[in-house]
Amino acid sequence: MWNKRRSTTLWKLGMILMLAVSTAGCSLQASPKVDSQKASGNRTANADISFMLILNQDDPPQDTILRGLESMTNTKLAISWVPDTIYSDKMVAAIATGTLPKVVQIKAVDVKQPSVVNGIRSGQFWEIGPYLKDYPLISRYINPTIMSNASFFGKTYGIYWERPQSRQGIQFRKDWLNRLGLQEPRSIEDLYEVLQAFTYRDPDGNGKQDTYGLIDRNDLVYGAFKNIASYFGAPNSWGLVAGKLTPDFMTPEYTAAMKFMKRLYDEKLMNPDFTVTSKVQQEDRFIKGEAGMMISNVLASSVQYRIQRVTKDAEVDIVNRIKGPQGERIWGGSGFGGLFLFPKSSIKNEAELREVLAFFNSLLSEEVNNLLTYGIEGRHYKLNEDRTTIKIFPDTQALREQEVEPYANALRTFDIRYLKLEETSEMQDKIQRMIDDNAKMAVNDPTTVLFSQTQAEKGAELQTIISDATYQFILGKIDERGFAAEIGRWRQSGGDQMIDELNREYAEMKPIKP
Repeated sequence: MWNKRRSTTLWKLGMILMLAVSTAGCSLQASPKVDSQKASGNRTANADISFMLILNQDDPPQDTILRGLESMTNTKLAISWVPDTIYSDKMVAAIATGTLPKVVQIKAVDVKQPSVVNGIRSGQFWEIGPYLKDYPLISRYINPTIMSNASFFGKTYGIYWERPQSRQGIQFRKDWLNRLGLQEPRSIEDLYEVLQAFTYRDPDGNGKQDTYGLIDRNDLVYGAFKNIASYFGAPNSWGLVAGKLTPDFMTPEYTAAMKFMKRLYDEKLMNPDFTVTSKVQQEDRFIKGEAGMMISNVLASSVQYRIQRVTKDAEVDIVNRIKGPQGERIWGGSGFGGLFLFPKSSIKNEAELREVLAFFNSLLSEEVNNLLTYGIEGRHYKLNEDRTTIKIFPDTQALREQEVEPYANALRTFDIRYLKLEETSEMQDKIQRMIDDNAKMAVNDPTTVLFSQTQAEKGAELQTIISDATYQFILGKIDERGFAAEIGRWRQSGGDQMIDELNREYAEMKPIKP
């Protein structure tokens, strides 16, 4: 779930516009004024806070932002930058040996690691839930649903870093749609009709039948399938059936989604090589005009720019609301990319914990948030006269990558912005509106906060059984009976034990229902 460009939505999209820097004598103010609500008692001067943070580039960042961050938050920060490729292994080793800093990042993919869960159970980390009410900015911006998703055994141990709950949607060639006299799809039936027209009615007007309706890739989750399953009403990985947590692939809605995908495959409305098509290849082929639709994470702003370099008059648009048997639904994620946990081996008492939490509270103040998001005024950007928007300096991309982005990726928690980029396109704004709208109808996975030892140890192996069987069904190599046989193999290989473990935890914890 970790993303190398964890900073979200408009800021991330705006980065495409950034070039980088003027290095002429620019510096931070010596003692910047911090939001008056940033801290709450029990804060000593120059609190020493150590971190283990994820590094998503070759070299650790320069200290330009660090010095200002320390000044603004009245802290002394010691950061150990660990490359993303080895971070999980080092984190597990540090938990095992008890050699952790005061703040340790846990990727979302590692939240259910046995070492993390056992560390929580054995009391290695502080429970911070009772303290958060004392930190006004954390309390103001925290999302209760995301915090619940990021909890352990019904309690709050970490501060999450936010990601959009769902960026899922349909990207399509609007110029093709207009040429064929069609409306954008609003239902599953509409979707099928558009895909058929994009395949057989010469949407690009070249007199040849050389297009597909849908271009898909070898990813059941972030490709088309998970989205289509949500349209049909399938749960998000797990759902409640007769009061019991049940895997999505055991529901009739999942089967309906497989049959729909098989129909697209059989009628050649989608690329037949989707099982071996990568994400990069999918996007490249869409941009070249090989197909008229992608159903996935929406990247329409950058796609629009790239596609018009190939076809000047091409136009891309997006839609997210598709009506199915249970209304309009979309599958959603947990809403967080990972957690910051606070080890008791390094934070010895409540006073030290409060110092650390005060630091995280201050990260949400206006001046610190602007620093982490955009860098230093006068060095990385110019504040416009309206005092609410900024203009990024030309030719500053390289400098921002060295000085700003690593800290933004590592330390930005909740997705708030006090300033906005001056140059945001209409499509970027539409994508943001889509993300906000998706949150209203996103289907959650109710097992996000649950832990199964079997899932931790065998989850990947068991998922492969179902993923392979799903592909085999869509390709026509097995039928419903064959798919049922693979479910039986899944159950015998540990699936039944996983179901039992998750249901026991669910009964005890009563997490937020989907």
